[in-house]
Amino acid sequence: MIAAAAHGPSPLWYATRGTGAVTLVLLTASVVLGIAATRGWRPSGGSLFTIGSLHRTLSLLALALLAVHIVTTLLDPFPHIGVAASVVPFSDGYRTLWLGFGTVAADILLALVITSLVRRRLGYGAWRRVHLFAYLCWPVALLHGFGTGSDARSTWMLALTIGCVAAVALAVAAHVAAARPAPRARAAALAGGAAAVLALTGWAAQGPLAKGWARRAGTPESVLAAFRPPAQAKTVRRADRMAQPFTADLNGVVRRGQGSDGTDVVDLRMRLRNGLAGMLRIRLGGQALPGGGLEMSHSAVTFGPAGSDSYRGRIDALQGSQLRALVGSRRGRAVDLRVQLSLNGDSVSGSLRGDPVGAAR
Repeated sequence: MIAAAAHGPSPLWYATRGTGAVTLVLLTASVVLGIAATRGWRPSGGSLFTIGSLHRTLSLLALALLAVHIVTTLLDPFPHIGVAASVVPFSDGYRTLWLGFGTVAADILLALVITSLVRRRLGYGAWRRVHLFAYLCWPVALLHGFGTGSDARSTWMLALTIGCVAAVALAVAAHVAAARPAPRARAAALAGGAAAVLALTGWAAQGPLAKGWARRAGTPESVLAAFRPPAQAKTVRRADRMAQPFTADLNGVVRRGQGSDGTDVVDLRMRLRNGLAGMLRIRLGGQALPGGGLEMSHSAVTFGPAGSDSYRGRIDALQGSQLRALVGSRRGRAVDLRVQLSLNGDSVSGSLRGDPVGAAR
């Protein structure tokens, strides 16, 4: 999964998105025709048989594209969705709720198609009761597409979704008007439909259309990382600063003690500020002098600018509070460091200048 995420979406990922969008359109057309058929709508004098046949054809085509949608999702290593998620709702860790809605819609659509194919053996009454779930399949599929789809904020997907919602809303409104219910019932139905559309709009604005939805929807970190700029880009930019002369202020502490061989040790640990972030550590070993100084016999320098390799070396020259050290990294970079120090008890401050070895000065 990590390797897949590192390489980004595959062609299967795009196939999944395309088949999902087309399936929503076909499902919308099927629902609209189903609503129209219940009112005996027959365009241009066509027969009810023709409308019913078109309705079944659209449903079968939607099921076929849904199968492709599921297969490409399972085969694609990018989101890494388990096989169980294709039949068991809410069983996968990738956007669990919204992917689960898609599984519910797929299960309902499959049940509708199967019962329609065996309608004569099942009986009209049982088939009719099962077929009522078609009115649940469409909104659940819509929520799945909005919550899981990576194209929810795209202009074309927004236009397609708005068109699907408008088509179903108009079909329902026409159905209610043709049924001629009591005024209160009609008002309640229309108010309920309007409230549903407003609720969907408000949720979409605060959810899928808002910034940060991918993380809030439950997208795994490995998938999110595939859409970010490479993490090493910032590190490389910082490391490139070592290819040019640089300066920084120093501030830190001084520790004094003795080494395992009995020599006196002075340990200076300083942070880099105002120009370069990181740290500089200098360890001096030798014989303590009566005046408080140190006659150096050996040394170690560690230089670690943030986001770059660690540089190590030793002091080449020491004169009073000024010292010079040559440090290098494992990647073969070398930097000539010139340090000016000011000690005040257990505190130390100063300045640093670095010149890459081989660079023009």
